[in-house]
Amino acid sequence: MKSINLFITIFLFFLCSIAIAQPDAGEKLAELQSRFDSIYDLSATITQSVSGKTIFTGKILYKKENKLRFEFKNILVVSDGETSWNYNMRENKVIITNYATEGTNILSINQLIYEYPEECDISAYEFDGQTVLEFIPNTSTLSFSSVKLWIDDSNLVTRALFEDPATGLIQIDLSNYKLNTNLPDSYFSFTPPEESEIIDLR
Repeated sequence: MKSINLFITIFLFFLCSIAIAQPDAGEKLAELQSRFDSIYDLSATITQSVSGKTIFTGKILYKKENKLRFEFKNILVVSDGETSWNYNMRENKVIITNYATEGTNILSINQLIYEYPEECDISAYEFDGQTVLEFIPNTSTLSFSSVKLWIDDSNLVTRALFEDPATGLIQIDLSNYKLNTNLPDSYFSFTPPEESEIIDLR
């Protein structure tokens, strides 16, 4: 009987240890938001994959508020937070859109870190030495099924995984961060090259 009681005690202790080890989603989100509150610009290496297939590898630059620049091999995407320019270097073609309708606003830092959590149920767990925050929409206004953010010890996002019913799994990996380097505003505006084809969809 003593051995059975000892087994039960050890088992219950094991279960409690697992529960204690799980990170608190609300606290981790607050830490993440606080970290990004302290960042006014950043650059990083970015790799985007769709359903396991690498589509783009390049560089991302970000500056508050919602200024973005993506530099890929033959594609340059620039946004000043209101207008987006998508320049295909190979075809010498520029597509101009409003930022709100541009597909790359899936990488809006403000949406990802601050807005999405307000419309989602949030959970957290540990995986491979990092905390993973999972957002599952609780409204019909968001198009994705879930978003998972991998967060390192510096409270920086190293991976974002979007589950989208239309496009499948979109994975974005970020590395080689450089923070608060006073990126100039000129990085986030774009003048189409001469003789380029311009398609203005605004």
